[in-house]
Amino acid sequence: MDKYSLKDYYLWKLQGDKVFLLDIDGEIAGIVDLVEEDEYILVDMLAKNKIVNAEKVGSRLLEFSEEYARIKGKKFVVVEALDTAKGFYEKLGFKEISKKYDKEWGILTVMVKEVVPTTQLNLSEGNINKNELLAIQK
Repeated sequence: MDKYSLKDYYLWKLQGDKVFLLDIDGEIAGIVDLVEEDEYILVDMLAKNKIVNAEKVGSRLLEFSEEYARIKGKKFVVVEALDTAKGFYEKLGFKEISKKYDKEWGILTVMVKEVVPTTQLNLSEGNINKNELLAIQK
């Protein structure tokens, strides 16, 4: 078996992904990793920094993910949720479409939310200030 460092793994993982950080008062409050597919955007990772005292970080990043999908002309946003997170996604309008097995995470629920098309990304009217987001891309 070849040996790879954590850095190697993340550099490989980020190929083709778009990673956005939610910056609140100079602190990284959360991160979302988006993968662009033909008809949808996959939220490959959504995480909140537990050290930063901020509310609705996950909701705000998912709202951004939907806006990103709109501007890219995608029809859906897809998440693969752990059982403990299903309720969170359901409250935000995601619907279960299937289950899948992941050898790292176990059984995941594949959930989808339809994106209403628009031609303009306007973050200032929502919960996210565009100045709070930083993009990291390869």
